[in-house]
Amino acid sequence: MLEIYFVRHGETEWNLKGMLQGKKNSPLTEKGKNQAKKLRDALKDVKFDGIYSSPMGRASLTAEIIRGDREQALFTIPSLREMSFGDMEGLTKKEFEKTHPVQYNNLWKDANAYDPKAFNGETFQEVDERVMEGLGHLVNSHPEGGKIMVVSHGMTLKNIFSHVWGHGLDKYWEDPVPENTSLTIVSYKDGNYKMEDFSNTSHLD
Repeated sequence: MLEIYFVRHGETEWNLKGMLQGKKNSPLTEKGKNQAKKLRDALKDVKFDGIYSSPMGRASLTAEIIRGDREQALFTIPSLREMSFGDMEGLTKKEFEKTHPVQYNNLWKDANAYDPKAFNGETFQEVDERVMEGLGHLVNSHPEGGKIMVVSHGMTLKNIFSHVWGHGLDKYWEDPVPENTSLTIVSYKDGNYKMEDFSNTSHLD
């Protein structure tokens, strides 16, 4: 059996400002760095067979902090980057809503109807395809099982967890978004995923 320790990156400056990040990066706040250090301490006795991260700076720095003094290499997985919001990245949610009210509403309420072509963003269907392809490649790289850590993003992880729960895009927003620096453990065996622990933040208490 393979256990996957999914981690959402620490709090960022743009998280605090309500700005869309996507493929653009925003630095971790001091709180975000400290969140990662607390998770590092909580996982210090866990032996990982692989440590992976989205290539985005906020995720890779979170992963570096959690890796601590482990001698393992940190590998980046481009397909596990955050959803792209195109020309809306770097804007606040209010600015997005003002310029594209219909698609803003669809983004948060109707994943199947969301159409970001006008501002060069990714559809949920496109994100789903690349993310699950990347996860499948990762799982196949560990046929003997063990434990791996994957540091990624809210929307990307939410997509993965929808599959774990067996939910399609029509139920996408029925599931919660994992918290910053939360830990979600998913087991994988014989082609099946199982949620073992979701968005655990007890290490931040």
